[in-house]
Amino acid sequence: MTTIRGSRVTLRPFRPEEIEPAMAHAPAQTEEHRAAWRRRLALSGTRTDWEILFAIEADGRLVGDAQARSSEQAMPPGVWEIGLDLWDEADRGKGIGGEVVALLTRHLFAHEGAHRVQATTDVENVPMRRALERCGFRLEGVLRGFMPVADGPPRDHAMYAITRGDVEGEAGYL
Repeated sequence: MTTIRGSRVTLRPFRPEEIEPAMAHAPAQTEEHRAAWRRRLALSGTRTDWEILFAIEADGRLVGDAQARSSEQAMPPGVWEIGLDLWDEADRGKGIGGEVVALLTRHLFAHEGAHRVQATTDVENVPMRRALERCGFRLEGVLRGFMPVADGPPRDHAMYAITRGDVEGEAGYL
């Protein structure tokens, strides 16, 4: 199982006693999807066929989850997509997300054979967009009508990416 430590943030497997409390933040609404999310949490910290899921611990507290996804069925080899969810609004805008992005991206380039790491976020999620840009990710465009939401039309998402060439070729990245 993989654990990645930073200065304030640790990416680690969910502990057994954290799985049920984490279910309150499950992205799924049907029982079938909730069962799948519970299985994913139980496998956290381990690379599966399509992802590595981590608990985000900041300043000794469980504050969210982070994922790195790569699947031969969905993406070319060496391409990973990252995402994170900070569960409490009070934890956002404090640098936690930026440290998660940097830790996860470094890990993917160093240990998972990544040549490209990408991320999308809602176009109005300015703190995450800034965090990605500070880590050297470049805006590649806007995916119009990308993310379905329960109470309105699908939301536009900004697509960002960083490549191995970016990291190796220029100072200041990650």
